[in-house]
Amino acid sequence: MEPAELPYLKTLGGDFVLMSTLGKPTALSDFRGRVILLNFGYMNCPDVCPTVLARMRAVIDQLPDVDIDTQPIFITLDPARDTTDRLRPYVRYFGDSFIGLSGTPEQIESVSKLFKVVATKESPTGEGDYGFIHSSHIYLLDTHGNVRMTFDQNIPLPSIVQVVYQLIAQSE
Repeated sequence: MEPAELPYLKTLGGDFVLMSTLGKPTALSDFRGRVILLNFGYMNCPDVCPTVLARMRAVIDQLPDVDIDTQPIFITLDPARDTTDRLRPYVRYFGDSFIGLSGTPEQIESVSKLFKVVATKESPTGEGDYGFIHSSHIYLLDTHGNVRMTFDQNIPLPSIVQVVYQLIAQSE
């Protein structure tokens, strides 16, 4: 029995343009034809963001035999510190195919609203450092940029890989 088609999560997502680690303004629609794994976070995140990005890398590493490219994208929640120049080596640490996106605080807020990202900036410490309390979902987007599934940290990696394979099969 063939699995049911993945739902369209119509209340999430939409096209946008942000500056990318590719060195130019980049739209979500620039990735049409690719399956996208998308995450929001910030570089100074002590544990959640690196863990999520490592999970995204692990998913991609388990997709060696697919005909459709899978594009990992990381959007900063902290554009004041996370410029594209700073993001470039950070996202590349997780893999050469990773792309980081940043913009003005207003642009980031607008894109965050499209994906219903929960993020609250914490009060700065005496040294002026701050963090964010934020959601850590991985958004799975189809080859047309539609959000088809979200994964929180409790979803086992094999389950994510299975759903990505299912979406790729339904996209071919």
